[in-house]
Amino acid sequence: MGIEDLIPKDKFDDSHIDELNTIDKIEVIPILGTLLGWLKDPNWPVAQALFPVLPRFQFELIDHILEVFHSSDDIWKNEILLLMANFDKENIVILAPEIKRIMTNPTSGERLEGTVDYAKTLLDKFAL
Repeated sequence: MGIEDLIPKDKFDDSHIDELNTIDKIEVIPILGTLLGWLKDPNWPVAQALFPVLPRFQFELIDHILEVFHSSDDIWKNEILLLMANFDKENIVILAPEIKRIMTNPTSGERLEGTVDYAKTLLDKFAL
């Protein structure tokens, strides 16, 4: 079985979630962006299954998270900010400039989707 086999096949496929809890972090790097993509819709069962697993790869996810923050998918940004509540503070600090940008200079979509509030809650939690 290759690393690509751990990628969910559809929104109901949580068959390899347990393996993600035990696999070496370095091995997962090639599929992290794809895994993060499953959080676009929090109602998908696979999103709910991945939510507690992905913080294990928080440092490795930083570049992918920045890509999300630079996208126009504000609902996905909200899910990422919720996910980050389970990160360690040192990784939040790395992402803090972009989170602060959302708070202080949000796009119209970020205002409309409440992303500003998610960003504020996260920064408050980590006292940043």
